[in-house]
Amino acid sequence: MIGLPDAEGLELEDDMWQRACLAAQEKRVDDEDLLAAQGMLAQAGRWDGVYVLSVMAGLETSVLIDADEKIFIDWGTAGQVTLQPPVGGRIPFKLWVHTHPRFASYWSITDTTSLSLGAGILESAMVLGQPGPKHSSNRSFVDGENDAMLSKQGPLSQWTDEEPVPWTEWYGLNNINVEVME
Repeated sequence: MIGLPDAEGLELEDDMWQRACLAAQEKRVDDEDLLAAQGMLAQAGRWDGVYVLSVMAGLETSVLIDADEKIFIDWGTAGQVTLQPPVGGRIPFKLWVHTHPRFASYWSITDTTSLSLGAGILESAMVLGQPGPKHSSNRSFVDGENDAMLSKQGPLSQWTDEEPVPWTEWYGLNNINVEVME
């Protein structure tokens, strides 16, 4: 099992985390403990934990948060998970987070297609990979100062193109205490 740094403040108990890790390793993506752990981690903004579970499974996962803060979780393949607005979700969706386990944080063709299709219903998106999370905000919904956009024209011209934040910095930005082993 992989430890989760600074997990004391989470409602996620050690035994549930262990069961979630085992389910991820065994690719049991419909496991109740795995889905509950992902939901708790997403609610707490602990994207590092969501990423760790994805790496353990070797599969991409997706978390979609709707206008009412309801969390929807999907699992995909080793190389793809798409944005799938769920039945019962309320727009505009606040955030779509998905993973690239053991790969770079970048907007793939599948991702940019999803962002294009979601331009009218999605406020922001994030991809979790190496070296850390990469974020994008939809200027149709969110004001900001970033001049770099994913495209100069079309629906992707509404999406910011931000650099990934290394996990070591992300931990610091989110006040998570971790000892980096060298």
